[in-house]
Amino acid sequence: MIRRVLRIRWLRVLGAALLLTGAAAAAPVGLRATGAFRVERVEVLGTRYMTPQAVLAASGIASDASVFDDFEPWRVRLIAHPMIADVEIERRVPDTIVLRVTEAEPVAWARTPELVAVSAEGHALTFDPTSEPLDLPVLGVASRPASNGRFADHATVRMAAAIATIRTHEPALAAWVSEISPAEGGGIRLLMRGPTRAEVLLPDSLTPERLRELRLTLADLAARGELRNVRRVEARYADQIVVTPGRDGARKQS
Repeated sequence: MIRRVLRIRWLRVLGAALLLTGAAAAAPVGLRATGAFRVERVEVLGTRYMTPQAVLAASGIASDASVFDDFEPWRVRLIAHPMIADVEIERRVPDTIVLRVTEAEPVAWARTPELVAVSAEGHALTFDPTSEPLDLPVLGVASRPASNGRFADHATVRMAAAIATIRTHEPALAAWVSEISPAEGGGIRLLMRGPTRAEVLLPDSLTPERLRELRLTLADLAARGELRNVRRVEARYADQIVVTPGRDGARKQS
């Protein structure tokens, strides 16, 4: 008898739990049907290059959307945009959706032949150029994005990844770079800013240690007033950086 009573009680508890679960699952559908929680405001946070209007258009959030709508279709549409690396979506009852956007960062200009910003992953980026001027190096290769907005040629992808690596480990060094391209004989060629437009040759494999050594070498030359006379800095080979000056100087090795 006791077992039967306990069994009935457990069945009642289980039934109540199932009813509550079903009610919770159906609640958003019911709330959407009332129209009382229609999206009246969309907040766009975290953008630097994209306008809020462009983000809203990319999201696909319609005028009759509810704050209780499924976020996933909006997220999929936003992530598909080349300028958006990630997004977090939040609802604020009764009428607000918040989009926290992480933008793809442009690292260089690609010649297509017109200049197009490119990300570290090799995506062509579209944005309002008047929103913020971009002082970026130019990729010294002929580039053309595919129909999906991604650069398919190996040289463009490789140079974009290389300048992104330099920006990550030595941003001060990256700020000196005017152009980046594959070097003759292998490696990477940097054309530096300034009146001499000295070239710097680096290995294909860029390590933080090698980039730091290069930055310190250039900083030392600049501090001594000798950088303007430098024609080439050879840093492709391990354990040495060879500086070749112009006609007024002598060859140096560090």
